[in-house]
Amino acid sequence: MKRKLQLKTILIASLLFIPFLYSPHLLAEDKLSYEGGFNLIHQHSSDNQLEADTSLSADLAVFYKTDNLGVWHLHIEVSNTPNQNGVTSILQDTNADSGSSLDDRGQGRVQISELNYSLLLNPTTQISAGLVDATGYLDTANIMNDENHNFISPSLVNNSVIDFPDYVIGATIQHQFNERLSTQLFVSSTHGIADNNSRNYSSLFEVGDDEKGLFSALEFNYQTDSFYINAGSWLHSGKHEALNDSNRIDLSNYGIYLGAGLEKQNHQYEMRFGLANPEISAASQFLSLAYQFSAQDWDLGMGYSTTSLSDQLDETYPKHSQTAEVFMHKHINKNWYITPSVQWFNDPLYESDTIELTSPILTYNLRLSYEF
Repeated sequence: MKRKLQLKTILIASLLFIPFLYSPHLLAEDKLSYEGGFNLIHQHSSDNQLEADTSLSADLAVFYKTDNLGVWHLHIEVSNTPNQNGVTSILQDTNADSGSSLDDRGQGRVQISELNYSLLLNPTTQISAGLVDATGYLDTANIMNDENHNFISPSLVNNSVIDFPDYVIGATIQHQFNERLSTQLFVSSTHGIADNNSRNYSSLFEVGDDEKGLFSALEFNYQTDSFYINAGSWLHSGKHEALNDSNRIDLSNYGIYLGAGLEKQNHQYEMRFGLANPEISAASQFLSLAYQFSAQDWDLGMGYSTTSLSDQLDETYPKHSQTAEVFMHKHINKNWYITPSVQWFNDPLYESDTIELTSPILTYNLRLSYEF
């Protein structure tokens, strides 16, 4: 049955995406544009308890410019059903691209992940609202925000301590003070599509749920031609349970973060740092570092992250969880790319009641990508 469901998902995705592959002028009107691609990632672990896994995902983004300096954005996403005994399902920090669009049974599906409208109010202020991806607005980076080309470890894609909602109903306002300094305010529900048990769209509007609240963040950005730095704070007011006291169930999560990047000729360097409320956040402190060398038709990247776990957790948890990844992103031609990578995990967080993993663990990965 699972095999049939996966084939059905792939077939539906093909019907949606193939016209765009073979009809480059399908959206020839100047107001319409599109982009998208496929990722096929195979992963094999050094620990024989973890089954080799292959994930498939595809994205299609469509943009429509209106006459009043506005842009509609539609993002359609599809992913296959993860192998429950596979690397990506058990090790939490292996694949940021796996299982990104699942239904309430954990089966892969075709999903509208984003549908929002952006409007330029004046030359310095823009608002965006609708079904949005918070990680596309907050704590962004050049190397570490791109699981389609660069790192696939989630801790080298986003900041592990920020309590981001999934695709969610929200809005942001961005203001440019001058050519270098800007700020933005982001506000949304705390519960996106994957944060609700039903994983349907109607649940996004169920604001009366006792567990729900507001996710908000304020960020400042400073950027030059070769350097950027961003700093922000966030609040997740949805109900959280204290890590060491199950009777305290009405707590909020909050934190601060910092990101910076430097580019010199073919070299790029980036870092992220974050702190979260240790009373309720298992990941209370975070640091990641990344480097990338770019040549004409290939890129070489190296990254490291360390997540400090809250001292409110019991002694069965490690104090720190560490991840490192090295990748080489190679252009085959205009549309096709191949990216071999190796990941190293020390005291990784994993979900299993039947196996016990021993550190360190290596995974060997191969990503085949097509873009249009």
